[in-house]
Amino acid sequence: MRETFALVRKTPGCLLLLFGNFAITFGSNLVLPYLAVYLTVEQGISPWAVGAAFTAKLWAQQGLMVFGGSLADRIGTVPTMCLGLLMRALSYLLVVTAVSDAGAVLACGLLGLGSALYIPAGKAALSRLIEGRAATTAIFALRSTANNAGTALGPLAGGLLLLLSTPSIGFLAASALFLALLVPFWQLRHRIPHTPARPAEDTPGTPASAKPGMLQILRTCPRMIWIIATAVVFGFCYVQVEYAMPLTAAAEQGQAFVGVLYTVNAVAVVVLQLVLSARLGRLTNAAAVIAAGLGTMALGFGLFGQGSITFLLLGVLLFTIGEVVIDPRLDSEVAHAVPAEQRATAFGMVGLGMALGGTLANTAASSAIGPAQLGGRYWLLLLAAAAVLALVTWAAAPRRRAATAAAAEREAVAGG
Repeated sequence: MRETFALVRKTPGCLLLLFGNFAITFGSNLVLPYLAVYLTVEQGISPWAVGAAFTAKLWAQQGLMVFGGSLADRIGTVPTMCLGLLMRALSYLLVVTAVSDAGAVLACGLLGLGSALYIPAGKAALSRLIEGRAATTAIFALRSTANNAGTALGPLAGGLLLLLSTPSIGFLAASALFLALLVPFWQLRHRIPHTPARPAEDTPGTPASAKPGMLQILRTCPRMIWIIATAVVFGFCYVQVEYAMPLTAAAEQGQAFVGVLYTVNAVAVVVLQLVLSARLGRLTNAAAVIAAGLGTMALGFGLFGQGSITFLLLGVLLFTIGEVVIDPRLDSEVAHAVPAEQRATAFGMVGLGMALGGTLANTAASSAIGPAQLGGRYWLLLLAAAAVLALVTWAAAPRRRAATAAAAEREAVAGG
C-alpha cells in the first residue's frame, strides 16, 4: 500500500481525482439519507411523487450511464465530469425550491443524470492518469476507499447540520461544494489527454463495424461480455444492502439498527480497502478473485438470515469483504481490456449491467419470495444463488493467456 500511495503522489492529478471522489460522496451523503423526509415533510410533496422521483433518479443514474460514458469518449472525460458536477449542484438547488410533484421528479432525475455523467468519466480519467501501471487495481481500490469514507462521514455531518440549522442548509452546502470543485477539476483538462473515437467515415477504408460505441467495444474487446455479465451478477448481490438487508434488520432489531449496519459497511470498506487492496492487486486471476468475492458475499447472506445482532454484523462484514474484492477488480478489468478512447463508454456499460442485476434483485426481494414473506429462508435461497453464480462466473471467464497466445501467433504469421 505504501507503493500505491507513492504512485498517487507522483502522478499529477491523481490525488485531486481521489479527493474529489471523497468530496462528492461526502456532499451527496450530507443530504441523501434525509432526502425523502425533506421532500415529504418540509416541501409537502406527495408520497407517490417522492417514489416516482427516486425511481427517476435510479434509472437516470444507472440507465443513462452508458450515455454519460459515450459522451466522455466523444468530448473528453474532464468536460463530462464538470458537466455532471454542475447538474448535481443544480439538482440540489431545485430540491430546495421544489414545491410541486413535477419539480421533485425533475430535481431527482437531474441528480441521477449528474451521476451518470460523472461516474464513468471519472473512472476513465483516473485510468488514463495511471495508464500502464501495475497498481491499477490498487488505485481503483483507493478510489473506492475515498468513496466510502465520504459515505461514512457525510450522514454524520448532515445530521449535525440538521441539529444546528434549517433542513435546507445541507442541500445548499452540497450544491456549493460541487460548484467549488468545478474550478480545480476543469484544470485537469491539460493533464488528461483526449483522443476521441472517430466514426468510420472519418477514416477511409475503415469498415462500418469499426464505428465507435457499445457494439464496437463488444466486437473488439470480447472480454467485456464476461465483465458485463459479471457486473449483472455483482449488482444482483450488491443491491441487497439497499433493500433486503434494511428490511430484515428493521424487522429483527428495529429501524435504528439499519443505520448501524450502514455505518459498519462504510467503515469496513475503508479499512479493508487499505488492508487488502495491495495484496489483491498482486493476484492475476481475476475470475478466481471475483468468484471468491461472490462466495464470501454468499456466506454473508447465510449469516444474515439468522437474525441476531451478532450474525447480522458478521453477515455485513462478510458482504463487505466481497464488495471490496469485486468492485475495484471490475474497474481494473475494464481499464485493461478496453482502449483508452472507449473506456468511459465501457464503464457505463458496466454500470448498466449492475442496474440490470439490481433490478432483478429488487423484484425478487419485493415479491412473494422476498424477505418479508420468507424471513430467514430468503437468505438461504440467496446464499445458494450467490454460490452458484460464483461458480458460473469463474467457469465462464475467458482465459487471458489463451487470448494472448493467439494474438502473438497472429502477429508472427503477419510478420512472416
